[in-house]
Amino acid sequence: MKTTLTFILSVLLLFQCFENKAQTKDIFNENLPNKDNTKPPSGIIIDFSYGVQLPFADMNENFVYNFSLGGKLQYIFSNNLSLGLVGDYQFADEVKQDILSNLREEEGFLIDRFGQLSDVQLGQRGFFLGASVAYLIPVLKNYKRSGIEVRFEGGYVQHWIRMEVLGGEVFGLSGDYSKGYDRMTTGLALRQYIGYRHLDKNRLLNFFGGFDFMQAFTKNRRGFNFDTMQEDTKNRLDILIGFRVGVTLPIYIYTPETQEDIRFY
Repeated sequence: MKTTLTFILSVLLLFQCFENKAQTKDIFNENLPNKDNTKPPSGIIIDFSYGVQLPFADMNENFVYNFSLGGKLQYIFSNNLSLGLVGDYQFADEVKQDILSNLREEEGFLIDRFGQLSDVQLGQRGFFLGASVAYLIPVLKNYKRSGIEVRFEGGYVQHWIRMEVLGGEVFGLSGDYSKGYDRMTTGLALRQYIGYRHLDKNRLLNFFGGFDFMQAFTKNRRGFNFDTMQEDTKNRLDILIGFRVGVTLPIYIYTPETQEDIRFY
């Protein structure tokens, strides 16, 4: 009888201990944030990207395609809105028109200052600098930093034909003479981007990819082309359409509202 009573009391005491522990856990959990409602942290994100673009409208007159190396520094808010500065460098080693045809001899070479045969490699070079505003639309139920990103940019664009002489100096391209051939073009540009962005919770796998579009309102700043012997002062519409992929380096700023877990010591 005494042994049975001791056993019953031990069981009751054990249940009481579990109940007290559960109540204590519930009390502490009342102070913990709901992870489903936790705001993502704000912070600085740095993008590095590589793209391929095709020219349209007036830009299609001279260029076939180009590649693009880009960088972007932006601040992302907890509501997934971000503001930033963006820039990219555009390049290609092919152009549509032989702008140096009037300098070539019968076999297609140029004559350098020593009377030797020479040649020139033609390509595209350019850059864009501007500001951006973007918004990330989540597609995952329990994670707010993975989804469709929509971005708008505005800024300054410049592009020209690069001429690399393969041989001795060519008088027709020396000094300011080269400016009559390089088609230096500048102006204001608008750009749009839509794609997918993923910012990992552990900051280990951060990437994006999507389509970008540019409309630039430009002019030839040289005003006169030596190869055509004509003025070139018309207003231009330069369009680029391409695909871009990249990686991101995030630097988050955590607050009590955005910290996902709170530890008690």
